[in-house]
Amino acid sequence: MSGPPVRTARLVLRAMTEADVPRFHALVTRPEVARMLFLFHPGWSIAEAEVFLADWVWTGALRFRLAIEEAGEWRGWIGVSDDPEPEIFYALIPESAGRGLAREAVAAFTGFLFDHFPVPALRAGVFFDNPASMKLLRACGFEEIGIEDHPSRGREAPASCHIFRLPRPS
Repeated sequence: MSGPPVRTARLVLRAMTEADVPRFHALVTRPEVARMLFLFHPGWSIAEAEVFLADWVWTGALRFRLAIEEAGEWRGWIGVSDDPEPEIFYALIPESAGRGLAREAVAAFTGFLFDHFPVPALRAGVFFDNPASMKLLRACGFEEIGIEDHPSRGREAPASCHIFRLPRPS
């Protein structure tokens, strides 16, 4: 099976490397970003980021994260779990928001996942106060299937999370 990189008109989604650790860490520990993700918080150390990314490296199997690059510049990351209906997650540096890069990355990434893995569907969770991500998922064909409280290490308490699902295209 061929693997990353995944290419779009503007982006390359490629395997993360050790060189990505400082950028990844800087992004996921920003308070406004950490609160939209489940696992990260502003006090997370760079050493924890190194261990985390080493554990989520591309191996040709589900459960990995890829860097998102535009014109050779690191813009964020996108990843997938290895659940029976894998969950996708992503984050862009806020300075790159509003240009359609996340939508382009999610569309290409979901296509890649369906082309390379026999998964029945993909899922994504979005906190109630992230309408841009909800709009992006709907634009990529995801449908909202429920709401549940979910903890985030970047928040003081669990918060309402909208659950989205994208079935395998027929």
